Amino acid sequence: MAVDINNIRKNLEFIGSSFNSGIKGFNRLAFSQEEKDAINWLEQELKDHDISVRRDAVGNLFARIGPDDAPIHAFGSHLDTVAQGGLFDGALGVITGLECLLKLKTYQPRNTAYELVCFVGEEVNPLGGTFGSRLIAGLVDVDGLDEEVLDKLGMTKEQLKEAAGTLSDYDGFLELHIEQGTVLENNGNKTGIVTSIAGIVRHHITVIGEAGHSGTMPMADRRDALVMASEIIQHINQEANKFTDGTVATVGQLEVEPNLATVIPGRVTFTFEVRSGDRGTLDMFPEQVTAWVKKNYDVEIIQGVVKPTHPMSRKFINAAETAGKTLGLPTMKLMSGANHDTNTLAPFMDTGMIFVPSEKGISHNPLENSEWEYIENAANIMLETLKNFDVQSDERAISD
Repeated sequence: MAVDINNIRKNLEFIGSSFNSGIKGFNRLAFSQEEKDAINWLEQELKDHDISVRRDAVGNLFARIGPDDAPIHAFGSHLDTVAQGGLFDGALGVITGLECLLKLKTYQPRNTAYELVCFVGEEVNPLGGTFGSRLIAGLVDVDGLDEEVLDKLGMTKEQLKEAAGTLSDYDGFLELHIEQGTVLENNGNKTGIVTSIAGIVRHHITVIGEAGHSGTMPMADRRDALVMASEIIQHINQEANKFTDGTVATVGQLEVEPNLATVIPGRVTFTFEVRSGDRGTLDMFPEQVTAWVKKNYDVEIIQGVVKPTHPMSRKFINAAETAGKTLGLPTMKLMSGANHDTNTLAPFMDTGMIFVPSEKGISHNPLENSEWEYIENAANIMLETLKNFDVQSDERAISD
């Protein structure tokens, strides 16, 4: 049993060409009509194949096959994109999931049920990324949401409360996704097996200097906030480069005040973000950096986003490795530096991710690309992984 890569390609390209609000790239923004239309198309495809489909109050889609009383292994991703995004991000996981579900239906599982899930609102949006998965996991404070924002999105708190906390009792969740980086490409374009999804810690740092006339203040007497900020940025970059475990640090969103050509910068505010798959590093490194900054500069530091790292389940890691060996397809283990719906579900169940190599690591960009050969490899490893859960259940039943 193998996937039909031509079906995956045809459906993915149809989604990209049919549900797009922009001229440049792919534009199915979270909660947009284009996202809704794409999910409606998916629903009809499933119904045309006599697969049971349900939608919750915010539009998350669930399509199930297999015995009613069997444990459920779920898989899927999202169909929304960033503005001017790429063809593959999110959508590849859903369309590959559709192909796997159709193949598994033909296989007729006896001891395991399978459910394709398409989450809404995974990309950045006014309600926060990974919204659909966070909502059903009970991680959204519905009462705290802005009603004006909800009204603009065509939603109500009553709708959200109906969908909130309805996460099914899955035996596990598996997501196929493009890597969005260069690790796999730099290692022979193997299929990636994710070991953990990086946690995120952000701080907002304001460097306080003194504004002054750019022509009259001597260089030795200046307190140039931008120069000091650049020293901090260099320090962060140098320290982050000492890690060999995939930990990364990024400085972005610089705001220079007063941001005039004739004035020495008096204040600079920027974000300092660390992502790591190692919980100890995620706790330790940002604290070390902010302590050094406070010691050496006049600054104000505000704690921002904190998202813990989540390891993927040994169940899925081992199963995907076994599938790769069975099929004679090379795999390698790596961390995911990007957040995904799988990260939301990880505290509640066994989770796993399979990565497809990304050409030049480009993503969130119209130039985003993955070779169909590597997509086919990853899709077949995913299908073999899922099928084997039913085979293993059958073997256990026989031994019992």
